[in-house]
Amino acid sequence: MDRKLAAIMSADVIGYSRLSALDEEGTIRALDRSRERIDRLVAQYGGRVFGLAGDGIMAEFSSAVQAVRCAVQIQRDLSADDGEPDSSLKFRIGINLGDVVVAGEDLLGDGVNIAARLQSIAGSSAICISGPVRDQLGAKTEFRVRSMGKRILKNIPTAIPVFQVDWSTLPVGTKSAHSPSAAAAEDPSGPPVIAILPFANLATDELWERLAGGLSADIIADLARYPDLAVISRQTMIAYKGCENDVLSIGRELNADYVVEGNLQATGDQVRISVQLVDASSGASLWSARYNETAGNIFELQDAVTASVVNVLGNCCGKLLSFRRDVLRRKKPASLQAYDCYLLGEEHLDLFTRASNAEAIRFLSRAVQLDPKLARAWTGLGLAYSTDVCNGFSEDPTSSVRRFEECVEKALELDPQDLVARLCIAGVRAVRGDFEGALNDHEIVLKAAPHDADTIAMLAGNVTLVAGEPEHGCELARRAIRLNPNIPWYYGMLGRCCFVAGLYKECIAALNRAPPQSPATLLFMAMAAAMLNREEDAARFVSRLNEPLPGFLAETFIRGYPVTNPQALAAIRDAARRLSAESMT
Repeated sequence: MDRKLAAIMSADVIGYSRLSALDEEGTIRALDRSRERIDRLVAQYGGRVFGLAGDGIMAEFSSAVQAVRCAVQIQRDLSADDGEPDSSLKFRIGINLGDVVVAGEDLLGDGVNIAARLQSIAGSSAICISGPVRDQLGAKTEFRVRSMGKRILKNIPTAIPVFQVDWSTLPVGTKSAHSPSAAAAEDPSGPPVIAILPFANLATDELWERLAGGLSADIIADLARYPDLAVISRQTMIAYKGCENDVLSIGRELNADYVVEGNLQATGDQVRISVQLVDASSGASLWSARYNETAGNIFELQDAVTASVVNVLGNCCGKLLSFRRDVLRRKKPASLQAYDCYLLGEEHLDLFTRASNAEAIRFLSRAVQLDPKLARAWTGLGLAYSTDVCNGFSEDPTSSVRRFEECVEKALELDPQDLVARLCIAGVRAVRGDFEGALNDHEIVLKAAPHDADTIAMLAGNVTLVAGEPEHGCELARRAIRLNPNIPWYYGMLGRCCFVAGLYKECIAALNRAPPQSPATLLFMAMAAAMLNREEDAARFVSRLNEPLPGFLAETFIRGYPVTNPQALAAIRDAARRLSAESMT
């Protein structure tokens, strides 16, 4: 049996089955074109394609350096297509250097399997490489590589070091615009950047797993309220769950000044939370604490941990004075069960399907039933009802709109500092003709959370669709994406802002990275294509939209969001008329 050393590249399409279900023929055509391009690049860099299965591609190279250079060029070429109708295909790539078994034209063995497993853990448009490939790169390429720690891969007996390649066009040492904290780091005198790692759950019950994640997410949300801090968003930090990287490596990857890490242990009704604050530049522990409580008082622990982190950070960086908790802060949940329902509802709220939104409403309704003072759950429930209307899911839009207004008013009554609820209320004010009040709410939100990507992305949509200037909305959406480029719904907001601003190609490019199952995404893609006179593309988007929701109209989105900005109303209705005229010709 012949063997040889080879660099193996494995690539496949993110979400291929889902894309095929939405548009089978269009997805197959896009895959064929992408494969032709990848075949040419593999040959150009001295490689050979030896395997095709479904949406996957396997190639071998005699040089690990050439394999990485080929992968980088593949991602660059495909990313350059953003704005084209078929640019929704995003490839993930894994590369390994190892011993392989030669079986005719095919290659087998762990060297191939590890490449495939690396590809499976890579994110959208990402490149993951093994330790041996990293060793071969040395200083031979201009691309930066960041450690992802040791990972246990499926059916591979030992953990292996994994690295991710930064394939941006920037030279070594230059801060990428896609770095989560790039915007904060542009100004060295700007606010300190803090990264909150997902808290490790050392208990076995799934309830504690969600609570550990919820604890770190809530600390991020609390810290993001302070304008003198730049807090890396929860979605970015989720990627570090279970990561074995040291704090120094994480600090370098995120350009963070400080890193907070912690864990949760539970035995019976006793809970212990341990947390420490680390200087990301030196690895020195600046502060640590351990909290012990009964399960019924876990939210007292949450407050204590958050307050301690904020105060210690202020003392360490000299930027902040000690903070005291505001009496108007959000109310603590009354029970673990209510909070658990809230967390489950939030998970479903981000999926943007009819079924997931129904589950979000069910869980969040249960949360406020169990704890009527849980402001965050009222806000989430209001958003779920709004999503129900503007995506055409609701059987009774009038009732859903009324419930949306009632929920966000209740949330703001309970917690006047809930910024998401305040943005929702701005929409309610605008519907009632109070545009000045809506603009004032926008100003309050931006001043309160200038570095919170989630809030900025939602504000971008409000500024464009509710009250404000679409160009400013585009700027805010781009700022949110600079802070965190990995959140699909941010691109949905950018796409809507660009559409109203008349930037139709940029609109399509952004929406190609937005939640593809969202009817609102398909609606705006169809309208942008119509405005660009791409009649076939517009018809294809309408066809995909009509499959789950026949008769879905722009007016449905307008009512549910709600859209009140005259410029946005004119842009959407004009495009909808053009789209309707094209469908009748």
